[in-house]
Amino acid sequence: MFDQIATRLLEGQFICEATAPGLFRELADPRIRDDVDAFLGKLKRKLTLTPNGQAYYATWVRVGSDQRTDAKRAMTTIKQTLRPVIQFIELCMDSQGSDAAPAPGDRLDYATLLKRVAENPHLLERLREFGNLGKEFTASDASPSAMLTKVFQQLERAGYIVLFNREQESWRFTGKLDYYYQVLAFLMENETDIHTEQKDDDPESGRLF
Repeated sequence: MFDQIATRLLEGQFICEATAPGLFRELADPRIRDDVDAFLGKLKRKLTLTPNGQAYYATWVRVGSDQRTDAKRAMTTIKQTLRPVIQFIELCMDSQGSDAAPAPGDRLDYATLLKRVAENPHLLERLREFGNLGKEFTASDASPSAMLTKVFQQLERAGYIVLFNREQESWRFTGKLDYYYQVLAFLMENETDIHTEQKDDDPESGRLF
């Protein structure tokens, strides 16, 4: 278990109830967390829990000159996913007629969403807008199923949704969504600084990376 936990964390993955329930429950043990944190500490990293306790991930203890390249790469990746994820969240909310944003663990039924999108011109247009985000979101044809499948594939690849029942085409939002909301709030609070480099001794640096 320890090796699996350490490997996932060092690969930049998030450990949550949806993606790795066994490992997530293992980390509920303070002794396991301490062991993992001690191991990560040797690599100048630490075990971090998302604000609402939905997922574990590894961050740098301190973002100095040696870690700045990795931190920049992580920020670039985050920025690239901001718009697609928020558009997907809005699509889900609109399809359900809800004002509440999805939370980690929430179920997402592909067939239900596809039916609602295909029957609603407004939702269908919102789905088509994903094609403007780049070739990663461009489907092989313009059918609702092809477009929605492409979006699901990209969101799964980014780690925000996971398939838990193939027969029913049922998915769940992962604990990484908790991190996404944290990053979104962080960027909004630091809007004037997100395009500039942070100082080596900036205490905010290690919070996200």
